[in-house]
Amino acid sequence: MGITFYNPLSIMEPGEPVSFAYASITEELTIAWDGLDGHINGPFHATGADVQILDPSTNRFRQLAAISDVRIECYMSESRLAMVCRKYDKGGGWIGGAGALVLNAGSKIIAANRSRGKALAGHLRYPWLDKVLFHQRQGFFDSEVLRLIYYSEGATMYLELTLENAYNSGAIAYEITQRTLAYRRADRMPVSAEDLQALDLLKTQGPVMPADKGSMAKYTIPACCPAGTGAQYSPSAPPSALHGQLQPPGTY
Repeated sequence: MGITFYNPLSIMEPGEPVSFAYASITEELTIAWDGLDGHINGPFHATGADVQILDPSTNRFRQLAAISDVRIECYMSESRLAMVCRKYDKGGGWIGGAGALVLNAGSKIIAANRSRGKALAGHLRYPWLDKVLFHQRQGFFDSEVLRLIYYSEGATMYLELTLENAYNSGAIAYEITQRTLAYRRADRMPVSAEDLQALDLLKTQGPVMPADKGSMAKYTIPACCPAGTGAQYSPSAPPSALHGQLQPPGTY
């Protein structure tokens, strides 16, 4: 069998086992929150998602999964970025990995029947994030884009969300970074003195400036762990319960 790389999004059904690695959904096809989520901001909305992996032989990213022309509800809790899309059978459909539903230009009636009682859902937990990048809209045909880089089975991967243009990708990237830093202060993952200093510096540096057209601005988060792992280092409660209330969320 080949290596299975971590895909943050997959077709889910209610009643599937709850795990640290993958999101679960309720009977109402909403995200099933857990004891680490604490304060939840959202939703903000994305019109598409793209999962890519770096191919070391070419040093280029290649697509593993994608969806477009839909409305994905996205939430920032105190422990993760969580996403759910109940109408994933419309627009560009979902092309994903094992267990995913592939929808092309077939019958919408058949598609609706196949997707009934299911949702496209997933999450990326904050300790898995290596970089948070964003691109702000700079023209009529441009988009607000959020990109989250993580590692799986030794490979560099990313989830990219194309946001509805009403949202500010820079403000969302900054808040995700701040929530990640708050979580990292609360969790028990071993961190070197150098990385701890870098985490503290990132906490105080403030928002980065948007990048020029065609590039992305970024926050680099020291000492992440591979996607799907790290449950043993989870804090005993949401960060705000351990270190005081979160700062008010930014406007995005």
